[in-house]
Amino acid sequence: MAVINFEAIVFAFVLILVLVTLKLSIKIVPQSENWLVERLGKYNRKLEAGLHLLIPFLETVRYKVSIQEIQLPPDPINAITHDNVSISVQLAILYRITDASRTMYRIENLTLAIKTIVNGTIRSVIGKTDLDGVQSNRRHLAQEIEAELQTVSDEWGIKLTRVEITEVDVDSATKEAMQVQLNAERKRRGQVTEAEGIKQATQLQADARLYSAEKEAAAKRILADAEAYAVTAVSKAISEGGASAVEFEIKKIQAAAIQELSKGNNSKIIMLPSDVLSALSGPLGKIASKF
Repeated sequence: MAVINFEAIVFAFVLILVLVTLKLSIKIVPQSENWLVERLGKYNRKLEAGLHLLIPFLETVRYKVSIQEIQLPPDPINAITHDNVSISVQLAILYRITDASRTMYRIENLTLAIKTIVNGTIRSVIGKTDLDGVQSNRRHLAQEIEAELQTVSDEWGIKLTRVEITEVDVDSATKEAMQVQLNAERKRRGQVTEAEGIKQATQLQADARLYSAEKEAAAKRILADAEAYAVTAVSKAISEGGASAVEFEIKKIQAAAIQELSKGNNSKIIMLPSDVLSALSGPLGKIASKF
């Protein structure tokens, strides 16, 4: 009975040893992580996503490092611009670990180190730029900050994926001064716009008057040409022996004018030219002879 119990204990011990050995030997690394393996206390290799085998009791997984993008806390950073304006800047910095061995064995507190470098870089870059430049060239400043940080990021095994200036804040006195400047600029633009409108309206009115004068002159020119043509035609007709026809047309015009004057019931005194009376004497005499 004692032999059976000893064999059972040995079997259980061997089974437990095998299970522990398998657990220590077989490692499955997830896609979003890199594992660092040490052999007898010394860094040996990096395990990427997938199934891996370790030497039990000699090798161990020391660090499990996430390789996903990480965002630093957007803490405000105080800086002074080139024109001596105190501002507070907030950054959005995203990075990911590309070499886990450098990250874990070369720097103790990566987040604190990055924030320290960021603070110094921001103060250096903004110190060379005035306030208007900081407000209007955020993307350019972010690129300069990213370039400065990239020099140390390679040493720490990280890669900066995004650096953005999310907010620039100034003190209350500077805000009031900026508001006064902004109001003055808006007023100036309004006055310039109003002056430009008056100028354009005046120019358009002058153009309209000039156009009207040109058209009136053109119309008068056309009428003058027509009258000149009519006089030339009459003169030509007279010279060719058509005086009687011209005289007949003139008398028709005079008769039509007299007819217009005689319309209506009101009493009128009509003054007729002598040539009209002489022209009408013949027809009137013929009418009187009939009676």
